[in-house]
Amino acid sequence: MVSGLVLNYLNGECFVIRRGYETARPVSSSFCLTIPALALDLEMVLDLTPENERIISTDCELSMTNLLNAFPLASFIVGQDGYVVGANELALDLFGKEIIGHTSMEVVRNPNVHDAIERALAQKTRTQCDWSTTQATTDAVYHVTASWIEAEDILVTFKDVTDIEQSLRARREFVTNVSHELKTPLTAMLGILETLQFMGPPDPEAQQSFFGMMQKETQRMNRLVSDLLSLNSVQANERIRPSTPLDLRALLEETVTSLQGLSHESHSQLLFTPPKTAPIVVGDGDQLRQVVINLIENAIKYAGPGNILIGLSSIEYQPLLRCEGVKIAVEDHGCGIAAIHIPRLTERFYRVDDHRGRDVGGTGLGLSIVKHIVSRHRGRMRIKSSLGRGSQFAIYLPAN
Repeated sequence: MVSGLVLNYLNGECFVIRRGYETARPVSSSFCLTIPALALDLEMVLDLTPENERIISTDCELSMTNLLNAFPLASFIVGQDGYVVGANELALDLFGKEIIGHTSMEVVRNPNVHDAIERALAQKTRTQCDWSTTQATTDAVYHVTASWIEAEDILVTFKDVTDIEQSLRARREFVTNVSHELKTPLTAMLGILETLQFMGPPDPEAQQSFFGMMQKETQRMNRLVSDLLSLNSVQANERIRPSTPLDLRALLEETVTSLQGLSHESHSQLLFTPPKTAPIVVGDGDQLRQVVINLIENAIKYAGPGNILIGLSSIEYQPLLRCEGVKIAVEDHGCGIAAIHIPRLTERFYRVDDHRGRDVGGTGLGLSIVKHIVSRHRGRMRIKSSLGRGSQFAIYLPAN
């Protein structure tokens, strides 16, 4: 674009003179203000010697590069012939350092982007499209805008909307999962009701069995709704850091005592090892109690018979937090979890064993709630597990 034009400033108007054209075309002042070549002496501009054209061309190229580099988005300019004539650093990082001089189709090998550029050039307007690509091992989505500018070229910008697309996808998956989780017990209850409706002579024993099944499914839906409300509440306050001092030793002793009955039913034993001095941290007592209950209940449900160890450290330097803090650990010696599942355990509705999770009353939201509570307390969560050897869920909380 730039190497084939000369700018002339006459009577307060700016003109673009392209080599090979006998007439000049006026350009808007907003475009001209970015071109330092306007400051050139008028006689020099009119004297279109090769040397003067080279000087003007160089100034214009520098101005265009500076302007493009001021854009917060990856951007390049496509000439009428379809070749890239300028690009900013973000575009060079995205597409490579050698894109200038190549066609836009060679730079972005996507027909939707190419069609958007062609339409913008033909209709002298602005067109938009989305471009999905893969960077390294992750998928990326860009919103592409091709804008016609008065120099008869196309400015193409790329806005990274990957995070927005991932949020929308997560929302769609969440709605799908909630619908599925609610539909399963509702379907079971409808089946039971139809059976009772069309039963022959009353059978008290069968009726009691059906009523028990209905109660189980109703409790399952109630747990799901409760966890959904809890998750929503935690996420709504996640950025508000708690400010209440808490005695963690007293909180854990009380929680472990309340869960002893559940552990005895599963033939497991809770063993709590408190520190000598009670660690005091700043936190939300109800939420931290919910974290501990969730971790211990998971160990009881999934680890099977055996000892479940609950540990609490005193306040000491925690390398993971890079400050003083405490560590709460729940460890079992059950069947363990395969390494492939560990990174996804805190995802909503993710279960290692889908059928077993439902059988023991899990909703698939517990560890997601734990993750958000720990995040609100500016803490960290670490999971270690080996198949056949058990698992450890550790929570690190800063002291202040």
